[in-house]
Amino acid sequence: MARFIGHPWPHLIVDNFLAKSVLAKSLGEINPDTHSFDIEKRGSGRIEYSLLKSKTLWTAIYSRRTINLLSSAFEGSVALNRDNWIQLRRMNADTPEFPLHHDFVSDELSIASFLYLSGGWVPEYGGRLHLFTEENDSAPSTSISPLQNRFVAFQTKACHWHSVERVYGWERLSALALWNFDLS
Repeated sequence: MARFIGHPWPHLIVDNFLAKSVLAKSLGEINPDTHSFDIEKRGSGRIEYSLLKSKTLWTAIYSRRTINLLSSAFEGSVALNRDNWIQLRRMNADTPEFPLHHDFVSDELSIASFLYLSGGWVPEYGGRLHLFTEENDSAPSTSISPLQNRFVAFQTKACHWHSVERVYGWERLSALALWNFDLS
């Protein structure tokens, strides 16, 4: 079920994004212990990422269904950003929280999407995506739990402030895709 939510800024949430069989096959193709994760430092944050190596998951994310879903929700044309491909992202107890930021890139319209892959999440594990109305807010306007098979997407505008909570006692895997977006 897709929900397009307008507060604090427009974002899309789709639970049970993949069919159970596709999710199971994708997870079988992903073994984070054998992935070589690169580390990118951004300010006081740190991102662990690897090129997504699951053909099943890559095909499911980069599908007509996903493109149509994003195009309809954000009312424009969407194409996968080929400079970024699709990444497997990891957070665990060694990863600090990802501080307040936005993903805006000058003169480019784009959409960021995440598909949460790790199962067994409980609130004590952290790892929520926090959305803020303004840069100076001390508390998030809303928080999105990283439930397995939940797809989240939003435009990467300079006013779309967000952060990611630190993870405790759990490993949070997600697939990130960046999409070029055109309003015409």
